[in-house]
Amino acid sequence: MKRQPARLCIAVLMLAFLLEPYSVSAAVHLTQEELKMAENPADTSQEQTAEPEEPSVPEEPPVTPEEPSVPAAEIPVRITDSDAEEINVTLEWDSVNNAAEYAVYFWKNETWEEINRTQETTGAVSLTGYGTENSFKICAYDSEQKLTGESAEIKVLIPAKVKNLKTTAYSRTKVKLYWEAAKGADTYEIYEKQDGKKYRLVKTVKKTDARLDVKNKESYQFKVVPLFKGTLGTIAGNAGETSFKNKEFVSMDHQKYTYKEMCGDIQSLCKKYSEYVSYETIGYSEEGREIYDVILGNKEADKTILVVSTLHAREYIATVVCMKQLEYYLLNYNKTVDGKKLSDVFDSCNVHYVMMANPDGVTISQTKKARWKANANGVNLNRNFPYAFKKEGRKKDGSYTGKKSASESETQAIVSLTKKLNKTQTLAVVNYHAMGQIVFGDYGGKNKKLRSDITDMYKIARSTTGYSSAAGYGGTSNGNYREYLIYKVKVPSITIEVASISCPVPKYQYASAFNRNKLVVLREAVWLKKKK
Repeated sequence: MKRQPARLCIAVLMLAFLLEPYSVSAAVHLTQEELKMAENPADTSQEQTAEPEEPSVPEEPPVTPEEPSVPAAEIPVRITDSDAEEINVTLEWDSVNNAAEYAVYFWKNETWEEINRTQETTGAVSLTGYGTENSFKICAYDSEQKLTGESAEIKVLIPAKVKNLKTTAYSRTKVKLYWEAAKGADTYEIYEKQDGKKYRLVKTVKKTDARLDVKNKESYQFKVVPLFKGTLGTIAGNAGETSFKNKEFVSMDHQKYTYKEMCGDIQSLCKKYSEYVSYETIGYSEEGREIYDVILGNKEADKTILVVSTLHAREYIATVVCMKQLEYYLLNYNKTVDGKKLSDVFDSCNVHYVMMANPDGVTISQTKKARWKANANGVNLNRNFPYAFKKEGRKKDGSYTGKKSASESETQAIVSLTKKLNKTQTLAVVNYHAMGQIVFGDYGGKNKKLRSDITDMYKIARSTTGYSSAAGYGGTSNGNYREYLIYKVKVPSITIEVASISCPVPKYQYASAFNRNKLVVLREAVWLKKKK
Protein backbone atom coordinates (compact mmCIF):
# COMPACT_ATOMS: atom_id res chain seq x y z
CA MET A 1 0.00 0.00 0.00
CA LYS A 2 2.98 2.38 0.54
CA ARG A 3 3.90 2.45 -3.17
CA GLN A 4 0.70 4.17 -4.23
CA PRO A 5 1.64 7.66 -2.94
CA ALA A 6 4.99 7.41 -4.77
CA ARG A 7 3.26 6.71 -8.05
CA LEU A 8 0.93 9.75 -7.55
CA CYS A 9 3.89 12.02 -6.91
CA ILE A 10 5.63 10.89 -10.13
CA ALA A 11 2.43 11.58 -12.12
CA VAL A 12 2.18 15.10 -10.75
CA LEU A 13 5.79 15.90 -11.66
CA MET A 14 5.26 14.69 -15.22
CA LEU A 15 2.25 16.98 -15.60
CA ALA A 16 4.27 19.99 -14.39
CA PHE A 17 6.13 20.13 -17.69
CA LEU A 18 2.89 20.31 -19.59
CA LEU A 19 0.92 22.85 -17.49
CA GLU A 20 1.29 26.68 -16.91
CA PRO A 21 3.13 27.72 -13.78
CA TYR A 22 -0.11 28.61 -12.02
CA SER A 23 -1.63 25.23 -12.85
CA VAL A 24 1.53 23.40 -11.84
CA SER A 25 1.68 25.22 -8.56
CA ALA A 26 -1.97 24.51 -7.94
CA ALA A 27 -1.52 20.88 -8.96
CA VAL A 28 1.46 20.56 -6.65
CA HIS A 29 -0.44 21.97 -3.75
CA LEU A 30 -3.44 19.76 -4.41
CA THR A 31 -1.24 16.64 -4.82
CA GLN A 32 0.64 17.32 -1.63
CA GLU A 33 -2.61 17.76 0.18
CA GLU A 34 -3.96 14.56 -1.21
CA LEU A 35 -0.69 12.93 -0.28
CA LYS A 36 -0.98 14.02 3.30
CA MET A 37 -4.55 12.81 3.41
CA ALA A 38 -3.47 9.47 2.03
CA GLU A 39 -0.61 9.13 4.49
CA ASN A 40 -2.56 10.33 7.56
CA PRO A 41 -6.21 9.68 6.90
CA ALA A 42 -7.07 9.82 10.62
CA ASP A 43 -5.66 13.42 11.18
CA THR A 44 -7.47 15.28 8.38
CA SER A 45 -10.08 16.76 10.71
CA GLN A 46 -7.36 18.63 12.69
CA GLU A 47 -5.62 20.23 9.68
CA GLN A 48 -6.60 23.68 8.25
CA THR A 49 -7.07 23.89 4.54
CA ALA A 50 -4.42 26.16 3.05
CA GLU A 51 -5.73 29.34 1.30
CA PRO A 52 -4.92 29.42 -2.40
CA GLU A 53 -2.77 32.32 -3.49
CA GLU A 54 -4.44 35.19 -5.39
CA PRO A 55 -3.55 35.25 -9.04
CA SER A 56 -1.24 38.07 -9.95
CA VAL A 57 -2.79 40.89 -12.01
CA PRO A 58 -0.63 42.98 -14.31
CA GLU A 59 -0.41 46.60 -13.10
CA GLU A 60 -2.16 49.32 -15.17
CA PRO A 61 -0.18 52.37 -16.19
CA PRO A 62 -0.83 55.37 -13.80
CA VAL A 63 -3.57 57.91 -14.80
CA THR A 64 -2.73 61.63 -14.67
CA PRO A 65 -5.75 63.56 -13.08
CA GLU A 66 -7.33 66.48 -15.00
CA GLU A 67 -7.02 70.03 -13.68
CA PRO A 68 -10.04 70.77 -11.34
CA SER A 69 -12.56 73.33 -12.78
CA VAL A 70 -12.66 76.77 -11.00
CA PRO A 71 -16.07 77.34 -9.31
CA ALA A 72 -18.05 80.45 -10.24
CA ALA A 73 -17.51 83.29 -7.79
CA GLU A 74 -20.40 84.35 -5.53
CA ILE A 75 -21.49 87.88 -6.45
CA PRO A 76 -22.60 90.16 -3.57
CA VAL A 77 -25.63 92.31 -4.55
CA ARG A 78 -27.14 95.43 -2.96
CA ILE A 79 -30.25 97.56 -3.48
CA THR A 80 -29.22 101.18 -3.93
CA ASP A 81 -32.56 102.74 -4.85
CA SER A 82 -36.26 102.01 -5.29
CA ASP A 83 -38.98 103.89 -7.13
CA ALA A 84 -42.47 103.13 -5.86
CA GLU A 85 -44.09 105.17 -8.64
CA GLU A 86 -42.30 103.23 -11.40
CA ILE A 87 -42.38 99.94 -9.43
CA ASN A 88 -38.69 99.21 -9.89
CA VAL A 89 -35.49 98.84 -7.89
CA THR A 90 -31.86 99.53 -8.72
CA LEU A 91 -29.41 96.71 -8.01
CA GLU A 92 -25.65 97.09 -7.62
CA TRP A 93 -23.16 94.22 -7.46
CA ASP A 94 -19.47 93.62 -7.03
CA SER A 95 -17.33 93.16 -10.13
CA VAL A 96 -15.93 89.72 -10.92
CA ASN A 97 -12.36 89.11 -12.19
CA ASN A 98 -12.23 88.39 -15.93
CA ALA A 99 -15.95 89.14 -16.31
CA ALA A 100 -16.75 90.65 -19.70
CA GLU A 101 -20.46 91.23 -19.02
CA TYR A 102 -23.25 90.54 -16.58
CA ALA A 103 -26.71 89.13 -17.13
CA VAL A 104 -29.78 89.82 -14.99
CA TYR A 105 -32.21 86.92 -14.74
CA PHE A 106 -35.83 87.01 -13.59
CA TRP A 107 -37.69 83.94 -12.29
CA LYS A 108 -40.82 83.47 -14.36
CA ASN A 109 -42.93 80.46 -15.33
CA GLU A 110 -40.72 78.10 -13.33
CA THR A 111 -37.53 79.10 -15.12
CA TRP A 112 -34.88 81.83 -15.18
CA GLU A 113 -35.37 84.31 -18.01
CA GLU A 114 -32.66 86.77 -19.01
CA ILE A 115 -34.02 90.32 -18.96
CA ASN A 116 -30.88 92.40 -19.27
CA ARG A 117 -27.21 92.09 -20.22
CA THR A 118 -24.71 94.81 -19.37
CA GLN A 119 -21.04 95.54 -18.84
CA GLU A 120 -21.89 97.73 -15.87
CA THR A 121 -22.20 96.56 -12.28
CA THR A 122 -25.56 98.19 -11.73
CA GLY A 123 -29.01 98.09 -13.30
CA ALA A 124 -32.66 98.97 -12.70
CA VAL A 125 -35.16 96.12 -12.77
CA SER A 126 -38.94 96.40 -13.04
CA LEU A 127 -41.17 94.49 -10.65
CA THR A 128 -44.43 92.77 -11.53
CA GLY A 129 -46.63 94.81 -9.18
CA TYR A 130 -47.14 96.17 -5.70
CA GLY A 131 -46.87 93.73 -2.85
CA THR A 132 -45.75 90.86 -5.12
CA GLU A 133 -42.46 89.09 -4.45
CA ASN A 134 -40.00 89.01 -7.36
CA SER A 135 -36.88 86.82 -7.69
CA PHE A 136 -33.70 87.84 -9.55
CA LYS A 137 -30.10 86.70 -9.85
CA ILE A 138 -26.95 88.15 -11.44
CA CYS A 139 -24.51 86.06 -13.50
CA ALA A 140 -21.05 87.05 -14.75
CA TYR A 141 -19.56 85.75 -18.02
CA ASP A 142 -16.07 85.99 -19.48
CA SER A 143 -15.28 86.80 -23.10
CA GLU A 144 -15.91 83.18 -24.09
CA GLN A 145 -19.32 83.24 -22.36
CA LYS A 146 -18.11 80.99 -19.61
CA LEU A 147 -19.90 81.50 -16.28
CA THR A 148 -17.44 83.10 -13.85
CA GLY A 149 -19.75 84.39 -11.13
CA GLU A 150 -23.30 84.04 -9.83
CA SER A 151 -25.29 85.71 -7.07
CA ALA A 152 -27.64 84.07 -4.64
CA GLU A 153 -31.35 84.36 -5.43
CA ILE A 154 -32.53 87.93 -4.76
CA LYS A 155 -36.13 88.34 -3.50
CA VAL A 156 -37.60 91.85 -3.51
CA LEU A 157 -40.95 93.60 -3.60
CA ILE A 158 -42.41 97.10 -3.30
CA PRO A 159 -45.24 97.31 -0.75
CA ALA A 160 -48.68 98.38 -1.89
CA LYS A 161 -49.73 101.97 -1.22
CA VAL A 162 -51.12 102.94 2.18
CA LYS A 163 -54.85 103.56 1.73
CA ASN A 164 -57.63 105.04 3.85
CA LEU A 165 -55.35 106.82 6.29
CA LYS A 166 -57.65 108.34 8.89
CA THR A 167 -57.51 110.18 12.20
CA THR A 168 -59.49 110.05 15.41
CA ALA A 169 -58.84 112.60 18.14
CA TYR A 170 -58.86 110.84 21.49
CA SER A 171 -58.51 114.09 23.36
CA ARG A 172 -57.15 117.58 22.85
CA THR A 173 -53.58 116.21 23.03
CA LYS A 174 -53.85 112.68 21.58
CA VAL A 175 -54.68 111.51 18.08
CA LYS A 176 -54.94 108.01 16.65
CA LEU A 177 -53.86 107.28 13.08
CA TYR A 178 -55.08 104.12 11.39
CA TRP A 179 -55.05 102.73 7.85
CA GLU A 180 -55.55 99.63 5.73
CA ALA A 181 -52.73 97.07 5.77
CA ALA A 182 -50.50 97.54 2.72
CA LYS A 183 -49.74 94.26 0.97
CA GLY A 184 -46.11 93.29 1.35
CA ALA A 185 -45.33 95.77 4.14
CA ASP A 186 -43.48 94.56 7.26
CA THR A 187 -43.44 97.91 9.04
CA TYR A 188 -44.61 101.48 8.64
CA GLU A 189 -42.83 104.78 9.20
CA ILE A 190 -44.97 107.65 10.45
CA TYR A 191 -43.98 111.21 9.63
CA GLU A 192 -45.55 114.46 10.74
CA LYS A 193 -45.13 118.12 9.99
CA GLN A 194 -46.73 121.28 11.24
CA ASP A 195 -47.46 124.35 9.18
CA GLY A 196 -44.31 125.75 7.62
CA LYS A 197 -42.08 122.90 8.78
CA LYS A 198 -40.57 119.80 7.19
CA TYR A 199 -41.66 116.21 7.70
CA ARG A 200 -39.96 114.39 10.57
CA LEU A 201 -40.04 110.73 11.46
CA VAL A 202 -41.94 110.27 14.74
CA LYS A 203 -42.60 106.55 14.97
CA THR A 204 -42.05 103.17 13.30
CA VAL A 205 -44.70 100.51 13.89
CA LYS A 206 -45.65 97.02 12.75
CA LYS A 207 -49.37 97.50 13.39
CA THR A 208 -51.74 99.52 11.21
CA ASP A 209 -52.43 102.17 13.81
CA ALA A 210 -50.57 104.44 16.19
CA ARG A 211 -51.30 107.09 18.80
CA LEU A 212 -49.41 110.36 18.68
CA ASP A 213 -49.09 113.41 20.86
CA VAL A 214 -50.44 116.63 19.36
CA LYS A 215 -50.79 120.21 20.51
CA ASN A 216 -54.16 121.85 20.90
CA LYS A 217 -55.12 124.36 18.20
CA GLU A 218 -52.35 123.20 15.88
CA SER A 219 -52.61 121.86 12.33
CA TYR A 220 -50.69 118.78 11.17
CA GLN A 221 -49.91 116.80 8.06
CA PHE A 222 -49.29 113.07 8.55
CA LYS A 223 -47.61 110.64 6.18
CA VAL A 224 -47.39 106.85 6.58
CA VAL A 225 -44.78 105.00 4.47
CA PRO A 226 -45.02 101.18 4.04
CA LEU A 227 -41.68 99.33 4.22
CA PHE A 228 -40.47 95.92 3.07
CA LYS A 229 -37.32 94.82 4.87
CA GLY A 230 -35.47 92.21 2.81
CA THR A 231 -31.98 90.73 3.08
CA LEU A 232 -30.64 93.30 0.63
CA GLY A 233 -32.16 96.37 2.28
CA THR A 234 -35.37 98.27 2.92
CA ILE A 235 -37.77 99.15 0.13
CA ALA A 236 -40.42 101.85 0.59
CA GLY A 237 -43.85 101.89 -1.06
CA ASN A 238 -46.12 104.83 -1.79
CA ALA A 239 -47.14 106.79 1.30
CA GLY A 240 -50.62 107.67 2.43
CA GLU A 241 -51.17 111.24 3.63
CA THR A 242 -53.82 113.09 5.58
CA SER A 243 -54.25 116.41 7.35
CA PHE A 244 -55.38 116.96 10.91
CA LYS A 245 -56.64 120.18 12.46
CA ASN A 246 -56.66 120.02 16.22
CA LYS A 247 -59.28 122.70 16.73
CA GLU A 248 -62.98 123.27 17.23
CA PHE A 249 -64.88 123.92 14.02
CA VAL A 250 -68.42 125.00 14.83
CA SER A 251 -68.52 128.74 15.39
CA MET A 252 -71.30 130.60 17.19
CA ASP A 253 -69.73 134.04 16.85
CA HIS A 254 -71.61 135.14 13.74
CA GLN A 255 -75.28 135.38 12.82
CA LYS A 256 -75.67 133.46 9.57
CA TYR A 257 -74.56 129.88 9.97
CA THR A 258 -74.89 128.87 6.33
CA TYR A 259 -75.57 125.58 4.60
CA LYS A 260 -72.07 125.69 3.09
CA GLU A 261 -70.50 126.29 6.49
CA MET A 262 -72.47 123.42 7.98
CA CYS A 263 -71.33 121.06 5.21
CA GLY A 264 -67.71 122.04 5.79
CA ASP A 265 -67.99 121.54 9.54
CA ILE A 266 -69.63 118.12 9.12
CA GLN A 267 -66.80 116.99 6.85
CA SER A 268 -64.13 118.39 9.21
CA LEU A 269 -65.67 116.68 12.25
CA CYS A 270 -65.99 113.38 10.40
CA LYS A 271 -62.35 113.61 9.37
CA LYS A 272 -61.05 114.55 12.81
CA TYR A 273 -63.18 111.95 14.62
CA SER A 274 -63.51 109.33 11.91
CA GLU A 275 -64.06 106.39 14.29
CA TYR A 276 -66.92 108.10 16.08
CA VAL A 277 -68.91 109.95 13.45
CA SER A 278 -69.83 109.70 9.77
CA TYR A 279 -72.44 111.06 7.41
CA GLU A 280 -74.65 109.91 4.56
CA THR A 281 -76.81 111.69 2.01
CA ILE A 282 -80.46 110.77 2.52
CA GLY A 283 -81.92 112.96 -0.21
CA TYR A 284 -81.85 116.32 -1.95
CA SER A 285 -83.73 119.56 -1.50
CA GLU A 286 -85.99 120.93 -4.20
CA GLU A 287 -83.05 122.96 -5.49
CA GLY A 288 -80.62 120.03 -5.34
CA ARG A 289 -78.80 120.59 -2.04
CA GLU A 290 -77.78 117.45 -0.21
CA ILE A 291 -79.63 116.57 2.99
CA TYR A 292 -77.25 114.86 5.40
CA ASP A 293 -77.76 112.25 8.07
CA VAL A 294 -74.84 112.56 10.52
CA ILE A 295 -74.36 109.40 12.60
CA LEU A 296 -72.71 109.63 16.02
CA GLY A 297 -71.53 106.42 17.70
CA ASN A 298 -71.79 102.76 16.81
CA LYS A 299 -73.60 102.30 13.49
CA GLU A 300 -74.57 98.77 14.51
CA ALA A 301 -76.27 99.83 17.75
CA ASP A 302 -79.80 98.48 18.12
CA LYS A 303 -81.16 101.75 19.54
CA THR A 304 -81.07 105.28 18.16
CA ILE A 305 -82.13 108.86 18.82
CA LEU A 306 -83.09 110.71 15.63
CA VAL A 307 -82.65 114.49 15.86
CA VAL A 308 -84.38 116.55 13.15
CA SER A 309 -83.52 120.23 13.05
CA THR A 310 -84.55 123.32 11.10
CA LEU A 311 -87.64 122.24 9.19
CA HIS A 312 -88.45 125.96 9.20
CA ALA A 313 -85.98 128.11 7.31
CA ARG A 314 -85.62 131.10 9.61
CA GLU A 315 -85.00 128.83 12.63
CA TYR A 316 -81.40 128.01 11.70
CA ILE A 317 -80.31 128.67 15.29
CA ALA A 318 -81.44 125.06 15.80
CA THR A 319 -78.77 123.94 13.32
CA VAL A 320 -76.09 125.86 15.22
CA VAL A 321 -77.21 124.32 18.54
CA CYS A 322 -77.22 120.76 17.15
CA MET A 323 -73.87 121.13 15.41
CA LYS A 324 -72.26 122.47 18.58
CA GLN A 325 -73.92 119.72 20.58
CA LEU A 326 -72.40 117.11 18.24
CA GLU A 327 -68.94 118.66 18.53
CA TYR A 328 -69.23 118.73 22.32
CA TYR A 329 -69.95 115.00 22.39
CA LEU A 330 -67.03 114.31 20.08
CA LEU A 331 -64.59 116.41 22.12
CA ASN A 332 -65.52 114.41 25.21
CA TYR A 333 -66.16 111.03 23.58
CA ASN A 334 -63.61 109.20 25.76
CA LYS A 335 -64.47 111.09 28.92
CA THR A 336 -67.16 110.92 31.55
CA VAL A 337 -69.86 113.58 31.18
CA ASP A 338 -72.88 113.90 33.43
CA GLY A 339 -71.74 110.75 35.22
CA LYS A 340 -71.66 108.68 32.01
CA LYS A 341 -68.81 107.66 29.76
CA LEU A 342 -69.93 108.89 26.36
CA SER A 343 -68.27 106.07 24.42
CA ASP A 344 -70.31 103.51 26.39
CA VAL A 345 -73.59 105.37 25.83
CA PHE A 346 -73.15 105.89 22.10
CA ASP A 347 -71.88 102.37 21.57
CA SER A 348 -75.30 101.05 22.66
CA CYS A 349 -77.46 103.91 21.40
CA ASN A 350 -76.28 105.95 18.45
CA VAL A 351 -77.61 109.32 17.30
CA HIS A 352 -78.75 110.32 13.80
CA TYR A 353 -78.73 114.08 13.19
CA VAL A 354 -80.54 115.78 10.31
CA MET A 355 -78.91 119.12 11.00
CA MET A 356 -80.65 121.22 8.35
CA ALA A 357 -83.80 119.66 6.97
CA ASN A 358 -84.64 122.72 4.85
CA PRO A 359 -81.38 123.96 3.27
CA ASP A 360 -83.07 125.86 0.42
CA GLY A 361 -85.28 127.78 2.83
CA VAL A 362 -82.33 128.64 5.09
CA THR A 363 -80.45 130.04 2.08
CA ILE A 364 -83.47 132.17 1.15
CA SER A 365 -83.78 133.42 4.74
CA GLN A 366 -80.10 134.35 4.93
CA THR A 367 -79.83 135.98 1.49
CA LYS A 368 -83.27 137.28 0.45
CA LYS A 369 -86.11 137.20 2.96
CA ALA A 370 -85.01 136.95 6.58
CA ARG A 371 -88.44 135.85 7.83
CA TRP A 372 -88.84 133.11 5.20
CA LYS A 373 -90.19 129.91 6.76
CA ALA A 374 -90.96 127.49 3.92
CA ASN A 375 -88.85 125.59 1.41
CA ALA A 376 -87.98 126.79 -2.10
CA ASN A 377 -91.53 125.92 -3.28
CA GLY A 378 -93.15 127.93 -0.52
CA VAL A 379 -94.27 124.80 1.37
CA ASN A 380 -94.22 124.68 5.15
CA LEU A 381 -92.44 121.34 5.61
CA ASN A 382 -93.89 120.84 9.10
CA ARG A 383 -97.34 120.74 7.52
CA ASN A 384 -96.40 118.38 4.68
CA PHE A 385 -96.10 115.03 6.48
CA PRO A 386 -98.51 112.16 5.79
CA TYR A 387 -100.68 112.39 8.90
CA ALA A 388 -103.92 114.39 9.19
CA PHE A 389 -102.83 116.22 6.06
CA LYS A 390 -105.09 119.02 4.85
CA LYS A 391 -104.33 121.23 1.89
CA GLU A 392 -104.44 124.84 3.04
CA GLY A 393 -102.49 128.05 3.60
CA ARG A 394 -100.55 130.51 1.49
CA LYS A 395 -96.98 130.45 0.20
CA LYS A 396 -96.30 134.01 1.21
CA ASP A 397 -96.70 133.55 4.96
CA GLY A 398 -95.31 130.02 5.23
CA SER A 399 -98.63 128.38 5.98
CA TYR A 400 -98.96 126.51 2.68
CA THR A 401 -99.12 122.74 3.16
CA GLY A 402 -98.40 121.73 -0.43
CA LYS A 403 -100.68 120.06 -2.96
CA LYS A 404 -100.51 116.69 -1.20
CA SER A 405 -98.77 115.05 1.74
CA ALA A 406 -95.07 114.36 1.35
CA SER A 407 -95.07 116.29 -1.93
CA GLU A 408 -91.67 117.85 -1.16
CA SER A 409 -88.33 116.12 -1.61
CA GLU A 410 -87.20 117.24 1.87
CA THR A 411 -90.25 115.62 3.48
CA GLN A 412 -89.70 112.43 1.50
CA ALA A 413 -86.06 112.20 2.67
CA ILE A 414 -87.06 112.50 6.34
CA VAL A 415 -89.97 110.06 6.02
CA SER A 416 -87.68 107.54 4.32
CA LEU A 417 -85.01 107.84 7.05
CA THR A 418 -87.64 107.56 9.79
CA LYS A 419 -89.05 104.36 8.32
CA LYS A 420 -85.61 102.89 7.81
CA LEU A 421 -84.51 103.52 11.40
CA ASN A 422 -87.82 102.39 12.85
CA LYS A 423 -87.49 99.12 10.95
CA THR A 424 -83.94 98.34 12.06
CA GLN A 425 -83.61 99.97 15.51
CA THR A 426 -85.55 101.01 18.58
CA LEU A 427 -86.26 104.64 17.73
CA ALA A 428 -87.04 107.85 19.59
CA VAL A 429 -87.10 111.33 18.00
CA VAL A 430 -86.15 114.82 19.17
CA ASN A 431 -87.25 117.77 17.00
CA TYR A 432 -85.51 121.14 17.26
CA HIS A 433 -87.33 124.37 16.38
CA ALA A 434 -87.24 128.02 17.48
CA MET A 435 -88.42 129.98 19.37
CA GLY A 436 -90.21 130.09 22.76
CA GLN A 437 -88.08 128.01 25.18
CA ILE A 438 -90.83 125.41 25.48
CA VAL A 439 -91.12 121.64 25.12
CA PHE A 440 -93.92 119.74 23.37
CA GLY A 441 -94.64 116.36 24.90
CA ASP A 442 -98.41 115.88 24.76
CA TYR A 443 -100.09 112.71 23.54
CA GLY A 444 -103.79 112.05 23.11
CA GLY A 445 -103.67 108.44 22.03
CA LYS A 446 -104.49 105.22 23.89
CA ASN A 447 -101.12 103.47 23.67
CA LYS A 448 -100.00 103.39 27.30
CA LYS A 449 -96.42 102.40 26.56
CA LEU A 450 -96.05 105.16 24.00
CA ARG A 451 -97.54 107.68 26.42
CA SER A 452 -95.10 106.59 29.10
CA ASP A 453 -92.12 106.88 26.72
CA ILE A 454 -93.16 110.34 25.52
CA THR A 455 -93.63 111.49 29.11
CA ASP A 456 -90.15 110.24 30.03
CA MET A 457 -88.56 112.08 27.13
CA TYR A 458 -90.55 115.22 27.89
CA LYS A 459 -89.46 115.28 31.54
CA ILE A 460 -85.80 114.76 30.61
CA ALA A 461 -85.90 117.67 28.15
CA ARG A 462 -87.65 120.04 30.54
CA SER A 463 -85.44 119.26 33.52
CA THR A 464 -82.29 119.57 31.40
CA THR A 465 -83.16 122.83 29.62
CA GLY A 466 -85.31 124.50 32.22
CA TYR A 467 -87.82 125.25 29.45
CA SER A 468 -91.56 125.54 30.06
CA SER A 469 -94.37 123.24 29.00
CA ALA A 470 -96.03 123.86 25.65
CA ALA A 471 -99.37 122.58 26.95
CA GLY A 472 -101.08 125.94 26.33
CA TYR A 473 -99.57 126.41 22.87
CA GLY A 474 -102.19 126.87 20.17
CA GLY A 475 -102.09 126.27 16.43
CA THR A 476 -102.87 123.50 13.98
CA SER A 477 -101.05 120.17 13.86
CA ASN A 478 -102.18 119.04 10.39
CA GLY A 479 -99.28 117.31 8.59
CA ASN A 480 -96.98 117.90 11.56
CA TYR A 481 -93.87 115.71 11.82
CA ARG A 482 -94.19 114.98 15.55
CA GLU A 483 -97.85 114.00 15.18
CA TYR A 484 -96.91 111.81 12.22
CA LEU A 485 -94.36 110.06 14.45
CA ILE A 486 -96.51 109.46 17.53
CA TYR A 487 -99.85 108.71 15.90
CA LYS A 488 -98.94 107.01 12.63
CA VAL A 489 -95.46 105.52 13.11
CA LYS A 490 -96.06 105.11 16.87
CA VAL A 491 -92.58 106.31 17.84
CA PRO A 492 -92.01 108.47 20.96
CA SER A 493 -91.10 112.04 20.06
CA ILE A 494 -90.79 115.50 21.61
CA THR A 495 -90.25 118.96 20.13
CA ILE A 496 -87.97 121.56 21.72
CA GLU A 497 -88.25 125.25 20.85
CA VAL A 498 -84.97 127.04 21.64
CA ALA A 499 -84.31 130.76 22.29
CA SER A 500 -86.62 133.53 23.44
CA ILE A 501 -86.54 136.05 20.59
CA SER A 502 -88.32 135.91 17.25
CA CYS A 503 -86.50 134.29 14.35
CA PRO A 504 -83.99 134.71 12.96
CA VAL A 505 -82.69 134.55 16.53
CA PRO A 506 -79.73 136.92 17.08
CA LYS A 507 -76.31 135.35 17.55
CA TYR A 508 -75.95 136.43 21.17
CA GLN A 509 -78.52 133.78 22.09
CA TYR A 510 -76.62 130.94 20.39
CA ALA A 511 -74.31 130.16 23.32
CA SER A 512 -77.16 130.24 25.86
CA ALA A 513 -79.32 127.93 23.72
CA PHE A 514 -76.42 125.50 23.34
CA ASN A 515 -75.56 125.45 27.05
CA ARG A 516 -79.17 124.68 27.95
CA ASN A 517 -79.38 121.87 25.41
CA LYS A 518 -75.90 120.32 25.31
CA LEU A 519 -76.91 117.40 27.56
CA VAL A 520 -80.42 116.80 26.19
CA VAL A 521 -79.59 114.22 23.52
CA LEU A 522 -77.06 112.47 25.79
CA ARG A 523 -79.66 112.06 28.53
CA GLU A 524 -82.32 110.90 26.07
CA ALA A 525 -79.82 108.31 24.77
CA VAL A 526 -79.04 107.12 28.31
CA TRP A 527 -82.79 106.73 28.93
CA LEU A 528 -83.33 104.76 25.71
CA LYS A 529 -80.26 102.61 26.35
CA LYS A 530 -81.76 101.43 29.64
CA LYS A 531 -85.15 100.57 28.18
CA LYS A 532 -85.87 96.93 27.45
